[in-house]
Amino acid sequence: MNTFGTRLKKARTNKRLTQYQVAEQLGIDFTTVSKYENNKSQPDNETLRELAGMYEVSLDWLLTGRDNEGKSANRIWVGGRPEELTDEEALHLLESLEMFRLLKAKRSKQRYTGENNEPAT
Repeated sequence: MNTFGTRLKKARTNKRLTQYQVAEQLGIDFTTVSKYENNKSQPDNETLRELAGMYEVSLDWLLTGRDNEGKSANRIWVGGRPEELTDEEALHLLESLEMFRLLKAKRSKQRYTGENNEPAT
């Protein structure tokens, strides 16, 4: 389901920001950002405008999931052609991309620091 919270999380992860970073910029607790993304709480109008600006998305898209043309915001480009996605497909891809980025960062850190998760013999 494409809710306000899922759109907010998508916008944040697209900017590669953590909940902590967003909270710090807004001057709020990170748990508040988490509540917004989990549809447990709604930001006030000023915070909503700040989030839209920080994420470089429209208020319309954050609130409704529709761009200015009234089309679904779930679209990717594959092989130079647009591909419309269902909300479920878009969420799955977003979660997969987030996991990929986390694993890539972890592997990069392990190579840099020489960490090895193999058990000692």
